[in-house]
Amino acid sequence: MKTKIKMVAGLAGAVLAFAGSQAMAAEKVIIAIGTSVFDASQANNTSYPIFSKCWEKEGLNVELQPTSSTAAMQAVLSGQAQMVNMGPAAGVIARGKGAPLTAVYVNMRKNFQFPVVLESSPIKTIADFKGKTMGVFSYGAQMVKVFRGMASEAGLNPDKDLNIVETGVGAQAITALQTGRVDIWGTWDSQIATAENAGLKLRRFTTPAAEKLTWGGSYFVRDDYVKSNPQAIEKTLRCIAQGSVAAIANPQGAVKAHWQVYPATKPSGIEESKAFEQALHLLNTRIEFLKLNPGERWGEFPHEMVAETVKFMRETGELQADIDPRTLYTNQFVEGINRFDAKAVEAAAKAIK
Repeated sequence: MKTKIKMVAGLAGAVLAFAGSQAMAAEKVIIAIGTSVFDASQANNTSYPIFSKCWEKEGLNVELQPTSSTAAMQAVLSGQAQMVNMGPAAGVIARGKGAPLTAVYVNMRKNFQFPVVLESSPIKTIADFKGKTMGVFSYGAQMVKVFRGMASEAGLNPDKDLNIVETGVGAQAITALQTGRVDIWGTWDSQIATAENAGLKLRRFTTPAAEKLTWGGSYFVRDDYVKSNPQAIEKTLRCIAQGSVAAIANPQGAVKAHWQVYPATKPSGIEESKAFEQALHLLNTRIEFLKLNPGERWGEFPHEMVAETVKFMRETGELQADIDPRTLYTNQFVEGINRFDAKAVEAAAKAIK
């Protein structure tokens, strides 16, 4: 009997050891994200895959690192991170200079970055930007290239006619605009929503060419990672696709999930109902840029999407290299990314109360 007990105990220990080794075997994936804070607008690709335990179920140990787009891209190129989520312009320019960087997933399907001014500003057109100061998150942010391109399209010389300064994000950037430190604020959708939550009325600018820029935020990886870790890429991105499905199906639930994962992002000093209203406005603003058009699949790149961005960047002088758009992206992961039960994901999201 003692021997039998010892054998059972030994078997149990072996099972526990195996389970422990499996947990230890979870593949580490570091994603550098080109933003300084994970507000509710980022729920689909940050908090929801954590809340739903999607990455955990896929056998991944995913670490998210907020930073600037340039630093995020450099982290991937240097091997300190496996993926970067950022706008495409910096990636296009880097690829044109020989960087081994490939886009593997479209997260936002249109341009989400705009110059804005106070509604009371005398600036009515982009041509009026001449001689004015624009505040941006950072000089290295890819949006700067988009804004410079818009200025060029409007007939300005962005090197001479536009003074660009760093103002950071959130309250400090909003204050810079309110106090006249900057005349124009170059920013993105959720930051505009943040300013609107603070009571600002803003005028937003775009251009015909910028409106054709359907290649928004994307995930990029090194070329060698595409070859060596295709399963990790597919699993990581499948959870992000599910996060988008969930956020669209139940934005209110996604906000609640986001606060559970990142409680520090819940606005303080105001009533919870007001805080929730503001967070929901952030997410609903972002959702308009996440939604698929009929016939599209999560993460998929239509060739014309990439080609139009390259054309815009070349015509506005932001891209000097002669680059084949087909070298910038791959759709090899699209089938695997979309291999999930969307109805089940929607139902789970709608169950969040």
